[in-house]
Amino acid sequence: MKELRLLVCSDIHGSERALKTLSDAAGSDQYDAVIACGDFTTMGSTDFVRKFLGSFEQKVLAVPGNCDFPDTVSVLEASGASIHNMSRELKGWKVFGFGGGLPGSSGTPFEVEEDIMERSLRAIAIKDGIMVTHTPAYGMNDHGKFGGHAGSKGILRVAQEFSPVLALSGHIHEARGKVLTKDTTFVNPGPARNGCYASIVVGETVEVEFHEQK
Repeated sequence: MKELRLLVCSDIHGSERALKTLSDAAGSDQYDAVIACGDFTTMGSTDFVRKFLGSFEQKVLAVPGNCDFPDTVSVLEASGASIHNMSRELKGWKVFGFGGGLPGSSGTPFEVEEDIMERSLRAIAIKDGIMVTHTPAYGMNDHGKFGGHAGSKGILRVAQEFSPVLALSGHIHEARGKVLTKDTTFVNPGPARNGCYASIVVGETVEVEFHEQK
């Protein structure tokens, strides 16, 4: 399998500064693709999503976040960037995903019941692929500011069943980091609106480097 070099980000939340940080980083030409794990905006216009997609020379693959309106999916699909409820190929690697968040008290615009999220993700999951979600798997980079787990047990079950080499998510801003299991490297790149992103090389091994632009 060919080596795949990824710039991974999440939780941009409409920040122009974050977009510049990411586009400048991608401009170094060291990446094969940009993967975005959702929350392009905070209930904002899809115009920003279009601007994001047009800011990179590399292929962009993405899922929407819970703070994105559902019509974000059609914008991603129109540009060939969507991996929400579908899979695509990058240099021989299969990348699949599902966006949105679990229902919560804040009533954000893109929330999905966990059983639907799990069933949908399983239907398009690929063994030993790269899984991209906005919501983290339960227990994997999912501790919020109030403590406790905020991840999805359904997403965890899919990860355990299909053993993705790499599982990417965002959503929990405080849970930036990586967790290694027997089969999978789980990564939350941190909130891009705070200058955070990650560089990941997937090959015989998975190498992760975290970046933060102050």
